[in-house]
Amino acid sequence: MNTLTNVGRTRQMYCQQSISVVVCLFVCFVCVGGSSVFAQDASLLDSVALMQKKEFTSLEEALKNPSAVYRLDLSYSGLAEFPREIVQLPNLQSLNLSNNGIIEIPVELAKLTKLQRLNLATNGIKRLPAEITALKNLKWIDITQNQFLSSELTKIKTVLPQVAVHD
Repeated sequence: MNTLTNVGRTRQMYCQQSISVVVCLFVCFVCVGGSSVFAQDASLLDSVALMQKKEFTSLEEALKNPSAVYRLDLSYSGLAEFPREIVQLPNLQSLNLSNNGIIEIPVELAKLTKLQRLNLATNGIKRLPAEITALKNLKWIDITQNQFLSSELTKIKTVLPQVAVHD
């Protein structure tokens, strides 16, 4: 009986130690490696919260406080090219550049890592840069009424399988 009691105690201590090790590993993951993952997810807004954020309609106004800009609508602004200053908006998650005269999207677009919604409809764009695949948070893009060839549209849908592409 004494041997069985010792075996039971040993098992109990082993289980407690195993649980402690698992808990320690989890805490280490969160503190060291996982915190950046959680922080990144926390900085993205869901669609409801995003729609409640102020929508800036002037790039000049947006650049006065870049970190406060989550939504930027420069549609119908007479733009002939993509305003490269947009990449200075670190929290930008919704960008509307529709109904302008933009014909080229620069590779710098990839710097908008939090971008979830991108409206490029009704411009003169023929292709998107390959760097668009770096936009891991992109969920929706509107590229209707542009100059894309069908092969380019197929490529876009292939490289962005997680994105709702409106063409």
